[in-house]
Amino acid sequence: MTKRTSSKKSGASGIRDDGALLAPDVGKILERVRTQRGMTVRELADKSGLSASFIRAVERGDSDIAIGRLAKLAQVFHYDLGSFLGFTSQLTRPTFIEAGERKRVNRGKGVSYEVLHIPALDLDLVNVGLAPGAEFRNELSHEGIDVVYVVGGELILIVNHVDYPMAEGECCVFAAGFPHKLRNDSRTHAVAISITTGRM
Repeated sequence: MTKRTSSKKSGASGIRDDGALLAPDVGKILERVRTQRGMTVRELADKSGLSASFIRAVERGDSDIAIGRLAKLAQVFHYDLGSFLGFTSQLTRPTFIEAGERKRVNRGKGVSYEVLHIPALDLDLVNVGLAPGAEFRNELSHEGIDVVYVVGGELILIVNHVDYPMAEGECCVFAAGFPHKLRNDSRTHAVAISITTGRM
């Protein structure tokens, strides 16, 4: 028996049943976000400067919408256009980063440093572990913004030669162009997760 392949849409996911890519369903996304925010069509029209009848037509799928008008709607909800659609052509399906794709960097004795580059985004996710008394051998400095979140233990974040003690659960954001490194002065192992917007 031959299995038939359907070209039916699978909602707003951007994928057909046969695996082909489709554009996101703008109307469904708009209606979902609007109702989640508890906003009426009239309220959205007033905030965006677009007519209520036009917004209803977009939500029903009866009217196309230009990018400029869609951007106005996204701004009402404090989204950029890409985030509002929740879609890129490279991320229409979940992407798993295998162990072999992760880059391990030697940052010094007692330091584990594993970098995972996020596909289609200019982001690096870094898993850092520091043994008691361990610290980065060298300071880092690169483009972008760094976010450091302490998962376990305590450590010292050094930015521009100033020490910032951090405990478990604390998070810090800083310009990565300043020289920075991590140090563990405690007697227990420390673990941190770092996100950087620029490739290192």
